[in-house]
Amino acid sequence: MDSDSSLYELLNLQLLITQGRQLDIEGGRVSTKDRFAPYLEAAQIWREYGRRTGDPVALRRAAAAAENAGKEAKNAAQAAIAALEQAQTCILSADLFETHELLSSAEDLLAGGRAAIQDDEAVRARFNRVEAQLAARLAVKQGVGEDLELALLAMSHIDRAVERADKRVQHSHANCDKIDAAQARFERGDLLMMVGLDRCDSSLMLAVIKDFEALQSRLDPAYEPVTYSRVVLRLAMAYIWKGEIEGRPDVISEGIALLSTEDEPVDFEHSPLDWVAHKQALALGLQALSELIVNDDLHEKAMQVYGMALKRPLQKGLSLRGQLINNRAICMVKHAELKGDLKALDKAEAGFKAELRVLKPDADPIGWAILQSNLARLYISRGDITGFMIERTEAAYALEAALEIFEEHKLKSLAKAAKSQLERVRDQG
Repeated sequence: MDSDSSLYELLNLQLLITQGRQLDIEGGRVSTKDRFAPYLEAAQIWREYGRRTGDPVALRRAAAAAENAGKEAKNAAQAAIAALEQAQTCILSADLFETHELLSSAEDLLAGGRAAIQDDEAVRARFNRVEAQLAARLAVKQGVGEDLELALLAMSHIDRAVERADKRVQHSHANCDKIDAAQARFERGDLLMMVGLDRCDSSLMLAVIKDFEALQSRLDPAYEPVTYSRVVLRLAMAYIWKGEIEGRPDVISEGIALLSTEDEPVDFEHSPLDWVAHKQALALGLQALSELIVNDDLHEKAMQVYGMALKRPLQKGLSLRGQLINNRAICMVKHAELKGDLKALDKAEAGFKAELRVLKPDADPIGWAILQSNLARLYISRGDITGFMIERTEAAYALEAALEIFEEHKLKSLAKAAKSQLERVRDQG
């Protein structure tokens, strides 16, 4: 693993494509003496491109290049490194598209390569980090609120990965090891925040804030722009969620301020998904603050930011796209609920139905189902305000249609939410 993957952060999308294609060609050339190295680096390049854009073609290229690297491996250690790369692509794909079945593939790949890397400290540290990644996702898949033991087991994996990654940084002082150490902390921060949200525990958010403030001071946005951007995102969300739990507008405002700087670490052209994730976090912060202090101007700003993010072209099926659509709809409906404003609900309904007329269920079934579930929430809210049963009947129809698609596409988190709403509607009926 001679290439310095930290340098990829400085490459724009076009340079990543160019380098990925060149490496694919070099790996496939008959005259290339060592095909393992170019194939492995191609897998890393395409994975980085896929992480920033959500492009499924890039993810398939990353998986194919890693598989080719495994075929060209000259010893068990190289085969293990190729398996590690394949596993990371599986986990990334599961993150981007909620294809959770790929987590089992990642588990098998890691199990097959683990025994071969005991003598290589650098590779062992990366194996530990990816194993921690996998453990965190399996805990989330199970439900952190439903199985705290699984979350604690994942946290023990993550803590070991953080410790080993930190030791690597102290030993090598290499930028790629510094970024690996940051990524291990991402796993810990994400899991702590999920448990904190589930249990309304602001002390966990405070732990994340302290950890990421220290991490932020060790990174340079000029040389690690993408990693720095992801640190800022998590730091801001920890402030926003801490403020929500404690009911403190000043704490939420600190998170908003982190996301509102004019000098952004990355722009849309450099990393589309990071840019969109930042905008979604900013909208969530504005939404939380508007609901806490009941401020119409902040609600409008939140809606504008959601709209700005949704105007950007995103791959169909991306979980981030679904989150944006869902969160914007919740923002509209919650605002109407707080004010008991039937006219606002009518406006939101007209907006949802206009989107449904444009969105074809066959072309984008998941987007269509998310809109149906949001429409159902609106009907439930209107029924709560007016007391009319017909609203709940319409909500049930919409939720049944959405649930069928979520289950068909194995989108467990969305299916669980739709099922919970449907049960509530039926109980009230």
